[in-house]
Amino acid sequence: MTFSLALFSELLHDMQSFSSQGIRPGLERVTRLLARLGSPQNGFPAIHVLGTNGKGSTAATLESICEAAGLRTALYTSPHLSSLRERIRVGRKHVDIAVWRDAFRRVTEATESDDLPDSARPTFFENLTALAFLVINESGVDVAIMEAGMGGRYDATSACRAAATVITPIDMDHMEYLGSTLQAIAGEKFAAIRRGVPAFYAGDDDGLSALFALRCESVGAPSFLLSGMARPRDIRCTLGGTAFDYAPLDASAQPTLRLQIPLIGAHQAYNASNAITALLGLRSATPLFERISEAHIRQGLASVDWPGRMEILRRGPDGPVILLDGAHNEHGFAALARSLSMLTESGQISGIGAVVFAVMKDKDITGIARLLKGLRAPVFPTQLAMARARPASELAALLRESGCDTRGAWDDPVSALEAARGATEPGWLVVCCGSLFLVGAMREMLSSV
Repeated sequence: MTFSLALFSELLHDMQSFSSQGIRPGLERVTRLLARLGSPQNGFPAIHVLGTNGKGSTAATLESICEAAGLRTALYTSPHLSSLRERIRVGRKHVDIAVWRDAFRRVTEATESDDLPDSARPTFFENLTALAFLVINESGVDVAIMEAGMGGRYDATSACRAAATVITPIDMDHMEYLGSTLQAIAGEKFAAIRRGVPAFYAGDDDGLSALFALRCESVGAPSFLLSGMARPRDIRCTLGGTAFDYAPLDASAQPTLRLQIPLIGAHQAYNASNAITALLGLRSATPLFERISEAHIRQGLASVDWPGRMEILRRGPDGPVILLDGAHNEHGFAALARSLSMLTESGQISGIGAVVFAVMKDKDITGIARLLKGLRAPVFPTQLAMARARPASELAALLRESGCDTRGAWDDPVSALEAARGATEPGWLVVCCGSLFLVGAMREMLSSV
């Protein structure tokens, strides 16, 4: 299999150049494109994963358990950390660049042969999703796990032939597209629930749970409130992963299991528990999943791979431990803070020595700043070479206003990390967080030294 960062970077540039610019919610463009491609999205069943936080980890766990059960499984996620190729996996493996190129050629031909003005062409994410449908359909999979981008009913992934809809906890994010209230955002996510298709929701907010139930009732979709079916207990976090009891609330339906997942964080126990509960619910409702057993669950959890989420990178025995995490909103950062506290209290780390932090302009950092202050560690604000990135100097000023111990401002993440490492004792933690784009840049930089 051919892999080259340069080749995938070239493909990314070509796709971005070919696509219409910006984010424009709506399914008209992608459904028109898919029809011209022969409707590849209808060639396989999908578990459609939506929500705000925990989508990727939940999707990766679903993929791993399905593969352990002998199902040939595809995974489609976004965004990527270092390379475009990360966004599609088939059988737990990335897809060759030649397959990507061939699928993109067909996408471009379908668009160019259509009588459309340039402004009506599909966006980058729509073209990418159409490409993914082509690749997955021609890979002969039993099921695909499709993670939505930012949206719900108007997200390009909503064109999939869903066998189930799994919705992770919902928080304030992408308000300019989804709505200014939690209820409005949830309404957009829940609107992706299909008629007659089983739907699972992982939130525990009574108001949103009621909205979920109402949507399911209106379209005749079997509804499952995951928090009312099972919860993880006795969660223990180490630098090697997370152990927990999978505890169904109905003990007669499923015994309590002591499980281990290589992902770090109390929230990962909840994500894993939600994935297990959804698959067990589907096991009795859909023949495709009836083969899933306790052994498959254990095997699948043990091999979950989802980098950039509380990922530990050690840089030498005498230096600090570096942790990368893509927490970029208040809910995600609260989960990060809880897990860091668990690691400190258990003696896994001596403490938090520094935080390297960068976010996009569209993120509300008020709540994050409060949580950052609670870590009681100096913050090293930085920025990414992207138009959407909030400038480091502006970020530093906002953090100082919130009472954070802010140490200057760095125009590039490498300099910020070096400054943070220099200010941190061996055995203490340097946390790099705030944006998955920052995590990707750090992973690429640290893997090259």
